[in-house]
Amino acid sequence: MNLTSHKQGSVLNLPTPLARLYGTAMKLDIQVRDLPGDCLTGDDDPAAVVVCGAAIAINPALAGDDLRADVLAMALEVAAIMTNRETGDPGEIYAPGGFVVITRNRVPAPRTGPGSLATLIARRCGRDTASAVFGYYVPAFESCFPTLTEDGQG
Repeated sequence: MNLTSHKQGSVLNLPTPLARLYGTAMKLDIQVRDLPGDCLTGDDDPAAVVVCGAAIAINPALAGDDLRADVLAMALEVAAIMTNRETGDPGEIYAPGGFVVITRNRVPAPRTGPGSLATLIARRCGRDTASAVFGYYVPAFESCFPTLTEDGQG
């Protein structure tokens, strides 16, 4: 048995690491799109935004397929571990608003917790990278509830 061969039709048979990662997202039913241009305002633009674990928006200005592949690997991990309810599990990302922003700040791969799988995912898809882990944050949203009058009308 050849351990380096893959089943016919496997995403790992696709020609590049980035294509393999896009294929992985498709198999997981996660949409991958470019981040809309109106979200981009300068040098501190995000690398990607993960929405409710079901969609990933990648910054189209990222330089090169290698960087895009690493960001996508991180975003796939975030999509898998984000939750909208607080569980106290250190391996999850609590994102009550449904959004996680991945920054352009590459960080060393941690042994456990968020980011611990991103480098492994990237390497499995053919990237030779020391780290496919990036900083991230959960944006805070103000709750906007209509004000009701005494008679219950808005």
